[in-house]
Amino acid sequence: MLYNGESNRILWVDWIKALAVIAVVMIHVSSGYLQENLVFTSNWYVAVVFELLFRYAVPFFILSSGFLILRKPEPVSNIPKRFKRVFVPFVFWMFVYAIFYYFFANGQRDILGFVIYFFNGFLDPTNISLLFWFVYMILGLYVFSPILSKWIQNSTFKEIEYFLFIWVIVIIIHFITSLTGFETIIYDYLRYFSGAIGYFVLGYYLAFKDSKYLRSRKFGLFLFVLGTLLAFIGTIAITYFSGTQTFIFMSIGDIVPTVCLQSIGLFIIVRNTNFKRLSNKINNIVVFLSIESYGFYLSHLIIVGILRNLSIFSIDNNALLVIPVFSIVVLIITNTLIYIMSRIPFFKKFTGFKSIL
Repeated sequence: MLYNGESNRILWVDWIKALAVIAVVMIHVSSGYLQENLVFTSNWYVAVVFELLFRYAVPFFILSSGFLILRKPEPVSNIPKRFKRVFVPFVFWMFVYAIFYYFFANGQRDILGFVIYFFNGFLDPTNISLLFWFVYMILGLYVFSPILSKWIQNSTFKEIEYFLFIWVIVIIIHFITSLTGFETIIYDYLRYFSGAIGYFVLGYYLAFKDSKYLRSRKFGLFLFVLGTLLAFIGTIAITYFSGTQTFIFMSIGDIVPTVCLQSIGLFIIVRNTNFKRLSNKINNIVVFLSIESYGFYLSHLIIVGILRNLSIFSIDNNALLVIPVFSIVVLIITNTLIYIMSRIPFFKKFTGFKSIL
């Protein structure tokens, strides 16, 4: 039994991570329909809706990690353990992906070429799989966390708000420059406040700041809907006027204003929901997804790649039906795989099982 109603688990954090797992799948499955030849078709519209509705995926992972780590002092001695938990499964799955793409997807047979390909992956893991950018990002946050936690523990909320305010300004500046192509040197010298570190700090702030807005699920729903609608309208409008589909609202890391609004809104909703009222069966499923979240993240894209070759999941079929069904199948297969691996002593260390992510 994972959860029995009296567990010491922080249930809303498990829900955050479980929702992130679901969102990651929905994004990667629906992305198959985001092709130029499908623009403004019904399948393309459906895919855009799913893509934008679930953009909170990676921010949710970072927000939950920020809350869990920054809520208490983080000694430097913890870093090797955290590093190992993240890096060991990453190396294993990068090796699996490298084999899959090099020998099977690309049909290569050169062993030396594979060795070079694999080891180059340590310099830029996105050359093997785009999703691996997350690993180096989260490791960077972990390495910095002892310094960040000491600052957080000794700061007032006003000081944290000062940091987050400038972070938001930087997000807006970067978004405007990406949207318009207008260059400014300002962003170059405010990089200290940019990137995923903002979500990391935000996870702590949203959880502990006492505010009627941050405790209002209605306000959270407003932010979530606002962020999603702005992203959808912006994507359609820019695609229409530019003549080519835009991914500016779907960038890696999702450090964009619309996703920030969406993530904050949904976080507020989840943070202020009493999930203990739900049945233990439902909460057990959520806790299970939460515990397997890191291993799931690392492994699921191979399952997506394999299943995409099946005719029933072809992009020629109805996206409104295919995307949810495809995502459910990926969730079941991948989580079953990680669970089975976690029961085998040799493979358990490669699953990220019970990871802090």
